Amino acid sequence: MAAATRLASVQMANTQLHDLIEECVARRGAHVIDIVQHGRGIDALVEVFIDTEVGVTSELCADVSREVARELKATLLNPGSYRLSVSSPGIGRPLKFPWQYKKHVGRELTIRWKAETGVIQTDGTLLSLDDTGILVEEEGGSAPTHIGFDRIVTAKVKAPW
Repeated sequence: MAAATRLASVQMANTQLHDLIEECVARRGAHVIDIVQHGRGIDALVEVFIDTEVGVTSELCADVSREVARELKATLLNPGSYRLSVSSPGIGRPLKFPWQYKKHVGRELTIRWKAETGVIQTDGTLLSLDDTGILVEEEGGSAPTHIGFDRIVTAKVKAPW
């Protein structure tokens, strides 16, 4: 019973932490892409990945980091000893929201998506997007394929090297 109570308390604290971070990021005109927590105690790390429609600057990351730290200290959510890292999602993180695709038009993507035959992987150039999905020209020069956002499992920008 005590373990279940501690688990519920940790989940509530995580929800409150995520809400606090979301509010701080939104005030800066950005979006939270992911929040990842690692370790406990003195090894605790909270990684916050943010993005905007025009990209992320180091100044934006620093501003968000300072604001989150200030808010944590002002609330009961101060988890004690931890490290906070705020950064852009980087090339290795999947695109999660339709608005993220716009700034990657013309770039190569690796997309896992649900086709009629099952989940397949497509590598190709992002040609355009609309309200329903993306248009990708697959490697090999076949006709462009429209992939609905609702069918995308993961999509990552391919490293240019």
